[in-house]
Amino acid sequence: MKNRSTIAIFSEWQQLAFSQSGNLHAPSRETIQPRKLGRHLSDLFFLEENETGQLIFRLAGTRICTLFGRELKLTRFLTLWHERNRPALDEMARNVCELLIPALSHNDGISLSGRSLSFEMLLAPLSISKDGRMNLLGSISVLDDIAWAGADPIILGNINKIRPLAPDMLIAQEEHKPSATKITAINDRQNWSAPIFTRDLPQLRVINGGKA
Repeated sequence: MKNRSTIAIFSEWQQLAFSQSGNLHAPSRETIQPRKLGRHLSDLFFLEENETGQLIFRLAGTRICTLFGRELKLTRFLTLWHERNRPALDEMARNVCELLIPALSHNDGISLSGRSLSFEMLLAPLSISKDGRMNLLGSISVLDDIAWAGADPIILGNINKIRPLAPDMLIAQEEHKPSATKITAINDRQNWSAPIFTRDLPQLRVINGGKA
């Protein structure tokens, strides 16, 4: 986790996901307060499951829409990625919701003119709707300062790696980068920390995406 927007959005989800007693739960979409996220809202999105079981964008921040060169509201989420990546991405989203475990993916984006950039994507669970449909909070953030980002739209994403995140991971920010920030978990060589929970967490695995 490197981008400041990813960090801010994950941190906000953490605060909402743990009750005062320390129990983990999926917060509702309505509890997200835009004023607390400020400029990071441009990198935030919400997904919801439609009547056919597909995930669609309910809302996407302006920076994300600019990156992909179009308004993403009601767009099918999986269509932004290479077809061979879609099963892994669908599994990622469903595991996030079912296990209440956020996940981070590292991706390459291919532009209309054939250039590429790297971006990270966060998915975190939100509460299931009254009719039993999934809801997720997410963010997409470019990892490098690239002048053409937004001018040459990304037409296809490719997953390099998917990694689950401990919901209560402790993060420490380094101050030397303006937009990209390295995350260091406290006392953990794998960059995350998992203190004792009130209930056992399910076993997780890393999902590797295919190269285009």
